Amino acid sequence: MVQALQGRVAGVDVTAQSGKPGAGMRIRGVGTINNSDPLYVVDGFQTGDIGFLAPTDIESMEILKDASATAIYGSRGANGVVLITTKRGKAGEPKFSLQTYVASQQAWRHLSLLNATQYATLTLEAYDNDGAVIDKEVSTIAGFVKAGNYRGTDWQKELLQSAPMQQYSLNMMGGTETNRYSLTGTYIDQEGIVLNSGLKKAFVRFNGDLKISNWLKGGFSLSYVNSRSTFFDAGSLQSAIAVDPVTPAIDPVTGTWARSYFPDNQNPAQLVDEVKNNVNRNNLINANAYLDAEVLKGLTLRTQFGSNLSFGNTKSYYPKFFISTKENREQSNLNESRGQGTSWMWTNTATYQRDFGKHSVTGLLGYEIQNGASSNISISAYNVPVDTDLWYVSSAQGTGINAARVNSSQGSGSLMSYFGRVNYGFDRRYLLTATLRYDGSSKFLPASRWGVFPSFAGSWNISEEAFMKALPVVNQLKLRAGWGQVGNQNAAGDYGYVTRVIGGNLYVFNGQVVEGFSPKDGSNPELQWETTTQTNVGLDAAFLSNRLSLNADFFIKKTTDMILRAPVHAGYGAPNVNAGSMENKGVELSLNYRDQVGGLRYGLGAIFTKINNRVTSLGGGAPLNGTEQRGASLTRTEVGREIATFYGLQTDGIFNTLDELTAYTKGGPAIQPNARIGDVKFMDLNGDGKITADDRTYLGSATPDFTYAFTSKLSFKSIDLNLFFQGIQGNEIISTAYQGLTNSNGIANSLTERLDRWTLDNPDTDQPRMTFRDPNQNSQFSDRFVKNGSYLRLYAAADNLLTFTNYVGFDPEIGDGQYGNTLDYGIDIGTYPQARTCRVGLNLNF
Repeated sequence: MVQALQGRVAGVDVTAQSGKPGAGMRIRGVGTINNSDPLYVVDGFQTGDIGFLAPTDIESMEILKDASATAIYGSRGANGVVLITTKRGKAGEPKFSLQTYVASQQAWRHLSLLNATQYATLTLEAYDNDGAVIDKEVSTIAGFVKAGNYRGTDWQKELLQSAPMQQYSLNMMGGTETNRYSLTGTYIDQEGIVLNSGLKKAFVRFNGDLKISNWLKGGFSLSYVNSRSTFFDAGSLQSAIAVDPVTPAIDPVTGTWARSYFPDNQNPAQLVDEVKNNVNRNNLINANAYLDAEVLKGLTLRTQFGSNLSFGNTKSYYPKFFISTKENREQSNLNESRGQGTSWMWTNTATYQRDFGKHSVTGLLGYEIQNGASSNISISAYNVPVDTDLWYVSSAQGTGINAARVNSSQGSGSLMSYFGRVNYGFDRRYLLTATLRYDGSSKFLPASRWGVFPSFAGSWNISEEAFMKALPVVNQLKLRAGWGQVGNQNAAGDYGYVTRVIGGNLYVFNGQVVEGFSPKDGSNPELQWETTTQTNVGLDAAFLSNRLSLNADFFIKKTTDMILRAPVHAGYGAPNVNAGSMENKGVELSLNYRDQVGGLRYGLGAIFTKINNRVTSLGGGAPLNGTEQRGASLTRTEVGREIATFYGLQTDGIFNTLDELTAYTKGGPAIQPNARIGDVKFMDLNGDGKITADDRTYLGSATPDFTYAFTSKLSFKSIDLNLFFQGIQGNEIISTAYQGLTNSNGIANSLTERLDRWTLDNPDTDQPRMTFRDPNQNSQFSDRFVKNGSYLRLYAAADNLLTFTNYVGFDPEIGDGQYGNTLDYGIDIGTYPQARTCRVGLNLNF
């Protein structure tokens, strides 16, 4: 549902986190190192989770981006607001609609990996180049494979499949002038393109609207969702592209899983087979009701109450097995967790609207309170029998801490708000808006709990001026400007102002092992709101009888008091403090043209978004590091650059001759003393005569130069043709998968481009030599593994029908931190690939 907005709205970045269902949304860029998720408002009910909505429930969606528009939603609207209206009944005879489709999904790309013979050739060469002693069994097997020119196992084919998908939705709506209803049921069954991954989801939704009297009306919505999914272990795909192609999936002698002859990777087929025991079940209930009372002419009172209730459980079982001394599990492992969450919101508003000749005034006052709570308990039990009927914690056959481990967590939070808005309009030409929001959050102590957030906006409808009437070619010309501040409480944890303790620590007292607790991080009683301040200037125009339309916006979005760990701290975990700031500047353009020639109707559209992101303060502290690899972080967030820039060594080709190698000094010892001809040349940027972590530098980032999209719609009688292009330009991606698949030691499998490795007979290449020991560390992180992530995609009755990109991995669309951390934005770990999906559907109305 969120992915349906991808490329449709300027300033809205929708990125699939992987090929699995789901996507992340960013409105006008990443605004903080913390939570940048937008707020969803469904029929007036505010929520951060729209999992209770089926795609067919949606009537319309609208994006609020600038601070003046989002200010009325307070702290939850700091990252933008998505307004969703669901389908509701209309007066008249009952009407039924059936929407269904079946689809086929395939991975749109398979990596070009070495076959068994190519792999054996490079492996033997790596040992030979180093003069290393090779294991006799490995030498025999590799020599046999090379002599026989065998292709071996294609592990991608072993794990990836052509997967079906189907969806059915039946809707009934109707009613009278006083009682309208809509009832929808939807079922989705989607198998994953990776074996043993998939999703089944059933939705039921009822909307009702009542006209109780001439001055009183109300309505309610009730949704229930049940889902069952397999939670996928990304390790199986990473293993599939790394394990040698010599090894078969099944050992022909034992008839069970085969052991890899070369690397220490687990058998990918065995890993993906175990995934079928990983089941995630969830239930979600959403209820929302409202009453509107027009107590006086122009004065309407409204009360609305909504609630979410979710409860679910996950269960996974990993059986005891033995393939070899290096690949086995000595005891089975059963993991089970159960959790539930509740949230509710009660909103009360009074709205007064009055026209005085050419003057129009609308005022709104409101009070709102919301609360959320969650709890979870998880248990890991060991030595549980393989019989599925005994997959219960009580079946564990171990004793003491070897029988089971228990963890639990819980949290709660509440928000109280007072708000008001005044709109003033004059003669349809001038409009002024002022909003004030007063929010109080339980995430802060009383002294810092409340925040005041104002906003102002105005527009000038130039096309309504008398001097514009002489230009009939101009149908609309409106100039907009706004300024506003919104607090972001989502950036803070539930108890960031206190010292938290964690359990699971084992201690020995009097010879006995006991479990205890220790501090996790420090407290900060002065922790307060992050604040987002946004300035926006825009232009709306329409020409040629509204056939041509243009929307343009320029904005500056600043986040201050950004919450981060204290830059100066000693002892256990640093406390959270308001010490950072960030800025986004951007331009958004949208251009559309529609017309009709005879019976042919057509429309063309384009959007363009450019956002410059910059960290402006980290409180005087050191740069923030992302995930580490070999003791060094891959990303760095520092003042003056965009968030999560890539940071590593810079290279200068390959040492092709002995003269090049010996000449690489600073008048003293060799800069790379362990290098040989055919190795990678790393740049000594600080000039100290050696290659160290201090030579790391900026290598780009995942922040694009711009994003764009094109649409084309043609319609003739009952025939439609819609084409949609969506693209991103100027972003880079760290491909850790490519890093592993261009290894020098020949242990893990490689891309076929490694066949072009450096040799005495092939010196003109950018691929280093094969070396088993790799003393030069050719595979350490450097600019060699930072790749262009630009792409252009075509959608036409199919998802990902064509993708144009130079990226080397499974997919160039990389989510917001695949390690689960915004500071790792743009790192591709070889995750679940996206599918090319072709659909055939049927819509019936009766």
